[in-house]
Amino acid sequence: MNVLQRLVRQTSTSFKAFAMAWGGRVQTWHWGTPLGRTNRNYAAAVANGRGNSIVESCIGWLCRTFPEAPLLLFEKRGTERKPVLDHPLLELLEHPNDYYSGELLWSATVADWMLGNAYWLKIRSGARRVVQLWWVPSSMMEPRWPDNGGAFISHYDYTVNGRTIRVEPADVVHFRNGIDPDNIRKGLSPIGSLVREIYTDDEGANYSAALLSNLGIPGLLVSPDTEDGEITQPEADRMKIELEQKFSGDNRGRTAVFGSKVRATILSFSPQQMATRDLRRIPEERVTARLGIPAVVVGMGAGLDRSTFSNMAEAREAAYESTVIPTKRLLAAELRTQLLADFGDPKRYVLDWDYSQVRVLQEDQDKLHARARQDVRAGLLTINEGRQLLGFGEAPDGDVWLLPSTVAVTPAGQLGAPPPEPEPEPALLPAPRAIVEEVLLEPDEEGEDGEKALKGGVAVASALRALEYP
Repeated sequence: MNVLQRLVRQTSTSFKAFAMAWGGRVQTWHWGTPLGRTNRNYAAAVANGRGNSIVESCIGWLCRTFPEAPLLLFEKRGTERKPVLDHPLLELLEHPNDYYSGELLWSATVADWMLGNAYWLKIRSGARRVVQLWWVPSSMMEPRWPDNGGAFISHYDYTVNGRTIRVEPADVVHFRNGIDPDNIRKGLSPIGSLVREIYTDDEGANYSAALLSNLGIPGLLVSPDTEDGEITQPEADRMKIELEQKFSGDNRGRTAVFGSKVRATILSFSPQQMATRDLRRIPEERVTARLGIPAVVVGMGAGLDRSTFSNMAEAREAAYESTVIPTKRLLAAELRTQLLADFGDPKRYVLDWDYSQVRVLQEDQDKLHARARQDVRAGLLTINEGRQLLGFGEAPDGDVWLLPSTVAVTPAGQLGAPPPEPEPEPALLPAPRAIVEEVLLEPDEEGEDGEKALKGGVAVASALRALEYP
């Protein structure tokens, strides 16, 4: 056995050992484990959390917001991306089946994904092409694997009407919200870390409903007027029925006349005693924080207390950028991995989302358009580079720069050449004292000044030439 054969054998043995390691169920800590310091099973009472109004408010907001930005497909051409407007994948995602739209498909998918796992079922034609997509509730689909670790996921069990159907992994799109460390084949539900908060909020709602329905105590107490007085049981039963019939419902406020001396006491809580508002603030804050959506965005009181019109817009924008956009990116990655390969080479294409029509991001889009126009007008980008920055296709003659009229173009050969040095000016030397004195002689009285001046000028000129003056 040569060296190469031994290396291949060692590698395959190591891989088999690794497959055996992850083939079984991994036991480790995660947010869904039983909570410490309590014997109450909050998780059983909360279930998947969708019975809670806070959880449903967050899920509903994301389901309504998610379809705002449609999916785009680009073909990679070197370092550039060309939009693909007509593609079978886009058509399928827009019309997944004959019974509901692509927007509804995404809405149901996002609702399940927020709680850990979401599933699509691929329906294929006789030629094995994917022709339909169906959302499957997460409670009806479960990944399976062999005990010997031969495959990460061997198949999915699809349970419907009490019957379990085996589905191949190639026919399922499995969207995971992270990875559950207790079962690395599934996503992790955030509800596991929120069961106490959700339970507290549910109990607060039940408490408020009980108070409003019957005040939690008798509404009217009738007792003898004197200490030694007594009301017999038959008389008490008769009085109770008579009071409820004559003074409840629409008869509230009518006058009551008793045949014996009795004392009627109205029992009730004050509005302050009935208030459970503060009790429910902490669950609102914790649940919305864990699900990644500010309380003010979903209309929770914990956020509305400090809300104004200006910070509401900022909160919605923050929620979109910190929750919706990352969620879209994660789901697009799963589409590229599990669905795009059914329509050709996934390495040729890029999936992205069109945020240009999302209202909450329009201010950012306006700034992007303004910057693109400014860069194109300044000559920093070509027309097509500016269009690509904004998500538009290329123009036929767009690979040109637009230069302002005030900008002079420097040939490439002269770029970086140092400017020519200016010629030095000649130094001025002082004239000889004798020549200056000769020129500056004052005229005499005999009228010989003209002749002296002429002689002086000739002498100065000769001296300057000798000294190389100009």
